[in-house]
Amino acid sequence: MEAFLWVVVKSLERERKKCTTRFIDGRLCVPALAVIATLLFSSSFEKATPAAPSIPHFDKIAHFCVFGLLATLLFRSLKLSFRSWTRLLLAWFVALLYGSVDEWIQFYNPGREADWADWFTNGAGAILALALYRFWDSYRELLEWRIFSFLSQKEGSA
Repeated sequence: MEAFLWVVVKSLERERKKCTTRFIDGRLCVPALAVIATLLFSSSFEKATPAAPSIPHFDKIAHFCVFGLLATLLFRSLKLSFRSWTRLLLAWFVALLYGSVDEWIQFYNPGREADWADWFTNGAGAILALALYRFWDSYRELLEWRIFSFLSQKEGSA
């Protein structure tokens, strides 16, 4: 069993190194790819699942938050200078581009509909989340707080 786990871990390390380039950190791009895969999966259903609460314009709120998360994860995975406008705009553009793909998938899915307002909301959520992450240090520190390191420190002191 240990040999199997060792092979799996080594295989994952090899794949992560392949994903790491001069501009992308393979370790940090995994969460962004997980969000994209989840969005692809959920866009393939005929109806939004689970059923949205009966809050007016809840779908816009969801688009705003999810694409803000995606843009932030993309921003973190880029290896450009943190204060670089290129890094910020590239993360925003990729999130917006994926928002277009998501709406295109929904357009061809019976029971779902593509909406320009959703695409606009995707872009607005992405740019606001990026601005908050880049310019507000307390917000960035909160997002990057490592709960597991806190728990291991607590266990070590007991």
